[in-house]
Amino acid sequence: MRVFLERFKQVYQRLILFLWPLITVLLGILLARLTVSRTTAYFFINHLHTTAGDLIFPYITELGSTVAAILLSTALLVFRRRIGMVLGSAYLFTAAIGGVLKIWIGFPRPHRYFEHRLHDIYFVPGVQVLDNFRSFPSGHTICAFTAATVLAYYARSKYWSLLYLVLAMLVGYSRMYMSQHFLEDVTAGAMIGVFFTMVWLSIFGGKEEQLSR
Repeated sequence: MRVFLERFKQVYQRLILFLWPLITVLLGILLARLTVSRTTAYFFINHLHTTAGDLIFPYITELGSTVAAILLSTALLVFRRRIGMVLGSAYLFTAAIGGVLKIWIGFPRPHRYFEHRLHDIYFVPGVQVLDNFRSFPSGHTICAFTAATVLAYYARSKYWSLLYLVLAMLVGYSRMYMSQHFLEDVTAGAMIGVFFTMVWLSIFGGKEEQLSR
């Protein structure tokens, strides 16, 4: 346990530029959520739609998809084998945790939760909205933050961490924008993706390779 804690501290230190902006945002969300209800938060975000957003976010959300995870892991396996192995296994680890929580908690997605208020909801044209009890946590967000954490950890220049963080946050926002998840689902997905990826890196991550210039 002592060795693990020391490794976790090292992982944290390598991710400081990635973690503290994220922590600041999460604290802001928590404070805001304490003052408004789930419904108020959902409809506030739902009413922020734009023509550009309707076009862009269905593509951005795919960065957190299973296909993106497979493609990115495969590409890294070819060019940075060690990093590709760590990323691929981290995806499986965090996805398993998210999957268990989805089944265990069984919270309805917005389309099911607001089934009597669908006329009040704006749905992005052409997007198939899910209607089941697998809302919490957001799997796409877990996937996006898993990738962002691994990439930030191995980045040579830590300023790349900010780019990875922004992309992961956009994926999370896209899940709410397209009415697939609530704010709580996305927030939990981000925390699960980052924390458990840090745990994985503490056990299996290596510092001998780096990405970017």
